[in-house]
Amino acid sequence: MTDAAWYLFRDVVYGGDFLEAEILLDKNPSLRVLRNSIGETALHFLAVENDLRSVSWFHAHGFSLNEQNEFGTPVLFEVAQLGYRELFIWFLENGAETRTKNRQGNDLIAYLREHDKDEMASFAADAIPTNKL
Repeated sequence: MTDAAWYLFRDVVYGGDFLEAEILLDKNPSLRVLRNSIGETALHFLAVENDLRSVSWFHAHGFSLNEQNEFGTPVLFEVAQLGYRELFIWFLENGAETRTKNRQGNDLIAYLREHDKDEMASFAADAIPTNKL
């Protein structure tokens, strides 16, 4: 069961009330790692919603860009799978780990191909420097 604080925090950030979000975070720093019922932090959840503004705010406030949900899927993999190119590039530019593997041992490119996302796999391969694949 997801803690009500997770929902409140997510909703406040999603609504753009960053002052209230900072107050909540100051009162409860564990919000950085609090997870919903499928193991997602609020950053992970809003990244899947393609909410760059919120993801950027989370990152600026110490949230990790390298979280994995309870299924072992890194947030970067899901952003790529959903075809969110702008957000994907933002993740790369802000230090998301590109060599991570999911629980099944797949890297990002293999994960995308496994999910029939060949176009995004090519985009990702072109966007990620060779020394970071």
